[in-house]
Amino acid sequence: MKISVRDVGDAKVVEVEGDVDLGTSTDLRRTLFDALPRTTRVALNLQAIRYIDSSGIATLIEVLRNSQRLNKEFVLFGLSPAVQHVFQLTHVIRIFRVFQNEQEALGAA
Repeated sequence: MKISVRDVGDAKVVEVEGDVDLGTSTDLRRTLFDALPRTTRVALNLQAIRYIDSSGIATLIEVLRNSQRLNKEFVLFGLSPAVQHVFQLTHVIRIFRVFQNEQEALGAA
């Protein structure tokens, strides 16, 4: 899994490529937890994710809860078909703010 973070205005965009599973979800968690206090919004791009398992879903839920505690925004965008399918099967799609693309994710207030 590859992770990169870039600043876009007062937000941070986190790009993830590869698989989010038990072996890689801790790296994603660390990156997202580090980014949250340093910005008003973290937008996670999931377009290049091929696979996400329950540990990846749990990580995203944990980051969402932490963002709410810190009064920060945590949004998702660009869900790949595989991720979209898992999110719908597990019904977590309803708890996240999900956008089609980066522009929409950063423009939402």
